This record gives sequence, structure tokens and C-alpha cells, in this order.
Amino acid sequence: MSGVVRQLAVIVVALSLSTATFSVPWAQAAQAPSAPATQPGTPQPAAPQVPATPPSAAPGAPVQTFTFEQVVQATLTHNPQIVAADQNVVSAQQSVIEAKAGYGPTVSVNANGALGTANSISNNAAPPSNVGASGSATLAGNVTLFDNGRTRTLVESAQAALASAQATLRKTEQDLALQAGTQFFTVLSNEGVASADQQVLTQAQAQLALVEAQVRAGVAPQADVIQAQAQVAQAQVAVVNAQAQILTAKAALASTMGTDATAPIEVVSPGTPSPQVTVTADEVLAAALQNRPEIAQANASVQSAQAGVDTAYVNAGPQVNISAGAGYTPLATSSGVSNTSTYGVTGTLSLPLFDSGRGHAEIAAAQAGLKSAQASLASTILSVRQDAYQSYLAAVQAAANLTATQAAKAAADQALAVTQGQYRAGVGTIIAVIQAQTTAAQADVNAASAVYTYESALVTLQHAEGAPIVARAGGGAQ
Repeated sequence: MSGVVRQLAVIVVALSLSTATFSVPWAQAAQAPSAPATQPGTPQPAAPQVPATPPSAAPGAPVQTFTFEQVVQATLTHNPQIVAADQNVVSAQQSVIEAKAGYGPTVSVNANGALGTANSISNNAAPPSNVGASGSATLAGNVTLFDNGRTRTLVESAQAALASAQATLRKTEQDLALQAGTQFFTVLSNEGVASADQQVLTQAQAQLALVEAQVRAGVAPQADVIQAQAQVAQAQVAVVNAQAQILTAKAALASTMGTDATAPIEVVSPGTPSPQVTVTADEVLAAALQNRPEIAQANASVQSAQAGVDTAYVNAGPQVNISAGAGYTPLATSSGVSNTSTYGVTGTLSLPLFDSGRGHAEIAAAQAGLKSAQASLASTILSVRQDAYQSYLAAVQAAANLTATQAAKAAADQALAVTQGQYRAGVGTIIAVIQAQTTAAQADVNAASAVYTYESALVTLQHAEGAPIVARAGGGAQ
């Protein structure tokens, strides 16, 4: 009696799993129609196979295929964030030219003219008839000889802003290349999972056919068919979900590349990397401190703050300006003005006697800003070191996981083969077969994911080193 109760309980659980599985909206297109209740021993039709190819995001549109290098290059070329950061660099370069212009001379042409009479008109007198024109044209030049360091501070500030803009561009390129690379391997990982899920579905359908044959032969109970059907249903849902994940990952990758997210794309695997990280932790840390754009940004902030201190001292001190100028008037209506030249040196001096503490406050604020920038630089260095070391450890762990998951997959496949053989021989149970299938399916998924998790870890390690983001067959910096 207890055996009958156990069989009834197994049937109820299996039916519950089947109902829950087929209630998922995405699975409706792939599931088999619900079968009516049948008498024990009646064969059940196998569930239809879900196609492995995911639906196209844009039917009729040409499919573009990308390698890893092409994905990164497209991102660096078309992503709007890169364009914006690049234009900020151009703007900063022009600001440096503008600031340095203070060292050079200025040349201008000045002209003036008038039409009328210089005679006064008395009361009740007729207006004079000798209306004439006058004018002159002068070529003038000027150069600043000394301005108490004001131009120098402007140049230093502009150069610091340029260094910051260049570092921001490099950081934007690095971050987006990492994002594109990670999304590239996410697509491949999801495709690997989908392929593994499809194999599990095929295997579950084959198992269902075997169970139905066993029931028809009278060597297995009808409950085994129901459990096998539930296993097929679960495998179908896994395949549909994996296909949806592929489309989602491809849309994210296309968006990062600056293209239409609905455009159909395919990616080409760069091949399995060598399961060994060939750089040491010390080498990673040294490369990060030398190459990371965050440190260049922090250094630029220190330079800008130092320029601010210099400017504050200039503003609070005596204002001195000495310049040399020359002029030449080749044309004028007056013969006494034509072909005349002037030249000379002019100087101004302004000595502030009392400013209510404004100059002192400006210097103190600038010095505080400099100390803050220096502290931010130290904090950035610590953060970069930590990120580089953690990325190194993650790559090492991912390499070890790559080997471990391959071994686990082989063991799970062997265990499944043994369990299926026992069931065919009549000495095993369907529950043992389903458990072995579940274990083997998870091992397949883990093995498929581990390859691209390791690839992503290598890309992240390159980002942590501040190196160009490339796909490579080995786990080390070049």
C-alpha cells in the first residue's frame, strides 16, 4: 500500500511540474499541447523539439558578423560617448593655444575716416561749401614683455585641462572597450548555454521515447512516462529562455557599438584561451600604476590645482605689465601723418594696499584645493591597485574553474551513461535517470559558461592594467 501511495505522490508532483513549466508565456510557442489523461500503459507522444536557432530580431535585414577586434573597433569609432570625449580634447587643445597666445605678439590694422567740414557756422550765415574728407590707416603691433606670471598660470591651467580631457578620453575608450568585450563574450556564453540546453532537450526526448517503449513492454510504470514528459517540458523552457538571453545580449552589444539594437548580428568566437594566467600580480600592479587613465586624471587635477595656487598668488600680489608696441601709418589725408612710425615701451604697476582679506582667502582656498587633489590622487592609486589585484585573482580563479568544469562535465556525462544503461537493463529507476540528467545538464552549462567567463576575466584584467582591450589565446599581458 505504501508503494502505491509513493507512486501517486510522484505522479502528482510530476503533473505539478509540468503545469508550472507550461504556464511560462515564452514556452507556449515551443511546448507540446497538453495531452489528455490516458490509461496506464498507453504510449504518450514525444514533445516537439525546440529549434536551436533563435528568432531573428529584424526579419529580412542582412546579418552582420563581428570578430572581437571588429566589435571593439566599432565601439571606439561609433559610440557617441567616444565622439563627445574626443571633441572635449579638441576644445582643450584650442584653449592651450589661446593661453599661449599671450606670449606672442599681436598685429592689427586700424583705420578711421571722416567726411565734413572743420569750420564753425555762425548765426544767420550760409553753410560753408568746403566739405572735405579725412582719414588714416595704421599698422600696429604689440607684445607683452612681462605680466608678473599671469600668462604662465593661464597656460598651466589650460595644459592641465588638456591632460584631464585626454585622460578622460582614454578612460572612456577603456571602459567602453571593456563593456563591449564583456558583452561579446556574454553573447557567446549564452549561445553555449543554449546549445547545451538543446542537447539536454534532445536527450530528454530520447529518454521519453525509451520510457514509452518500456511502458509498452510492460517493464516500467506509467508514472515514469509522466516524469519523463515533465523533464522534456523543463528542457523546452530552458531552451526558449536561453534563446531570449541571446537576443538580449546581442541587443546590448549592438547598442554599445553605436548601431541599431534590433539589427541582427552574429559574433565569432576567438577560440579557447590557454588556461593559465601568464603574468604575475606584481606585473599587473606595475602596469596599472603606469597606464591607468584614472591616475592620469588625478595627476591632471593636481596640476590644475597647482595652477590655481599660482594664479591666486598673482592676483593677490602687485600687478605689473610691461609691453612693447610699434605703429606705422602709410596712408593719411594729412601729409604730416603719412609715412610716420611710432614705437615705445609702456608699463603699468598696481600695488594693492588693502583688500579686506580677499587675496589671502583666495590663496588659502587654492592651497586647500591642491591638498584635496593630492589626497584624491593617493586615493585613486589605492583604488587602482586594489582593482588590478582583484582582477588578477579573478582571472586566476576563472582559469582554475575552466579546468574544473571540464572535468566535472566529463564525470557527469559518464554517470548519466551508467544510469541510463541501468534503467534500460531494468535495474534502475527513472528518478535516478532524471537526477543524472539534471546533474549532467548543469555540468554542460557550467562548462559552456566557464570558457567565456575566463575570456571576460582576461579582458577585465587588461582593463585593470590599462592595456588595449584585445582577445588573445593566452592569459597574460603583452
